[in-house]
Amino acid sequence: MNATDGAPAMTHIELEISNPCNERCVHCYRTCESTRRGFLTEKQARRVLEQAKELGATSATVTGGETLLNPEWRGILGAADEMGFRTSLFTNGTLMKEDDAEFLSGLKNLKEVQISLYALDEAVHDAITGLKGSCAATKNTISLLREHGVPVFVSCPAMKENKTAVLDVMRWCDDNGIPSCADIFIFGGSNYEGKNLAHRLSREELEGFFKETMKDGGRLSYVWGSGHGERDLSQVEFYGGAAHSLCVSGDGAIYPAIGWYEPLGNIESNTLREVYENSPLLKRLRTIRAADIPECAACKYADFCDFCFTPHVTANHGKLGKVDAEFCKFVALRKELAARRDEIMKANQCNKDK
Repeated sequence: MNATDGAPAMTHIELEISNPCNERCVHCYRTCESTRRGFLTEKQARRVLEQAKELGATSATVTGGETLLNPEWRGILGAADEMGFRTSLFTNGTLMKEDDAEFLSGLKNLKEVQISLYALDEAVHDAITGLKGSCAATKNTISLLREHGVPVFVSCPAMKENKTAVLDVMRWCDDNGIPSCADIFIFGGSNYEGKNLAHRLSREELEGFFKETMKDGGRLSYVWGSGHGERDLSQVEFYGGAAHSLCVSGDGAIYPAIGWYEPLGNIESNTLREVYENSPLLKRLRTIRAADIPECAACKYADFCDFCFTPHVTANHGKLGKVDAEFCKFVALRKELAARRDEIMKANQCNKDK
């Protein structure tokens, strides 16, 4: 059964099963006080997953805080797997043991375990997480999961503290056949204060980052992407996934998405269907297209834009229909650097062919 009353089918459910975290990452955007306490129980998670499935959801993200702080995390993952959800588990990798990896290896529908690794240098990584020994523990978990055949995806957020070290992480992942991505634009905090933005790379630092990615024949130049081609912006939803999913936090609160903590209800007093079909905010989100945003309609860089709603929401205190000018500048620079990369790579190839 899917959503009714004109609401599109839900595609995804996000479960923040553990609000607390044992790390204090300097760039973290999950900064609302309401998301610091609470654990979803297996019973609660099962109820949420059943309701999400009735609405049409087929994929799930299980995250935190730190997921493994929840004593019932295995039961929750097992429930999602039993119901056929294609599930991604987010963890910092500091708490995982061998029997945990064995458990994960037995799940049939686990898409991946996603782990953030900020540097191979322990001093750099641990300075970012605020937890001594976290680098060694995270790297050990990556190795442990791979030994057990569990799919691993490494996220490599780049900021002032690791702007060169993260490149070593990317090379290491490539050398070991580990899928990864470099996140080179730090989002503002969900409390809208923006204190974490002090760690975001400046334009000058991004230029330097570009030069590093072009070394060794442009080995890491893929980070700049290739764009999406021309699109009909009247068909592109500006708020994307937030219009077709829900986030349930550790205390049972229901939000639009991870990082967007606008209260929509609570699982103890509302069903997901009530919220998903009747929330005025969600109804509004589903009507807004990129073409409705003046800046987007006139933008010549739209083919390189992922239309991620998070930076726009946090930069504008949750107000709809407004853009984050800094994100727009980043998209423009990304397209410029990608074009520059293509010229360099083409010239290199010409020189080889001579």
